Amino acid sequence: MAELSSAIDLICFVAALAAIAAYVAALLRNRPYLRPMNSLGLLLVGGALLCLPSVIVHPVPADRVFFVICPVALLVASAVFQGLSAFRRRKARAGDAPQGTPSKAAGA
Repeated sequence: MAELSSAIDLICFVAALAAIAAYVAALLRNRPYLRPMNSLGLLLVGGALLCLPSVIVHPVPADRVFFVICPVALLVASAVFQGLSAFRRRKARAGDAPQGTPSKAAGA
């Protein structure tokens, strides 16, 4: 079970760094920061994934493997789908400024 604990720690760490990097990239990509809170879930899930290994008892008891793998898998899936959503192409909505131009909401 020690290998499972190490694998879970590594998966959480890599997924957390990827989620936080995706949040920063999405924030920088969507300038002039029209909707900075849209991808905030990536940052929050990344923080949860960084904290999760400290909550898990090591080594994982054999009768609790499912209860450890399930939240890890769900948080990783959440980070993946939020990352995909943050970088998909969207049609411009009425009132939105084109990419790279100041918006009316920003006071321009």
